[in-house]
Amino acid sequence: MESDAKPRRGRPKAMSDEKRREQIVQTAEKLFVRKGYAGTCTHEIATKCKISKQTLYRIFPGKLDVFVAVVEAHRLKMIDFGDGYDDLPLEQALARMFMIDMDQANYEVRAGFLRTANMESLQHPQLREILRHHGGQKALDGLTEWLDKQCGKGRLVIANTRRAARMLLDSFTGAVFLDALGGFSWADREERIAHFKQCIDIFLHGALPHEPSDA
Repeated sequence: MESDAKPRRGRPKAMSDEKRREQIVQTAEKLFVRKGYAGTCTHEIATKCKISKQTLYRIFPGKLDVFVAVVEAHRLKMIDFGDGYDDLPLEQALARMFMIDMDQANYEVRAGFLRTANMESLQHPQLREILRHHGGQKALDGLTEWLDKQCGKGRLVIANTRRAARMLLDSFTGAVFLDALGGFSWADREERIAHFKQCIDIFLHGALPHEPSDA
């Protein structure tokens, strides 16, 4: 005789701490963009993630630790060194590195966090130090190292790679920050991409007319 009893459901598979950490960081980033660091509380982060505050505090001791993790993750949305892109032309390598073709939704989150974090850092010195150490400084170090490598391969000739790296970061992060302050003023994604392509072109080739080569 067949039993009509329904099979018992097992307990739902627990999310690993690594996945839970990623979920918390993604959720916190959106809350920081919308409400600011000061306006976001750990209770709200935990509620949005559908976890207890105890679970949140087990992974992140406090809200400042969450902010550090968001800054680290955000840096990877601003500049991605990948595998070095050694097999790509420099124009394509820089375009990929700065992710100039990012879709609009992710671009706005990226720009929004950059705006919010930098504005709030004016009132909160601890945030300013976190942004410098975990964001800008690491990006500058990584880009300087990449430019040094390209010079070593003979692909670029740059007298001071650190200054060149700072100029590149200013061109990209500065434009994103100012765009966020202005309410995303580029007409569309294509216009944004065209702007950054021109930044790359001028960085690599300059703006002066080239001397005609002798035949």
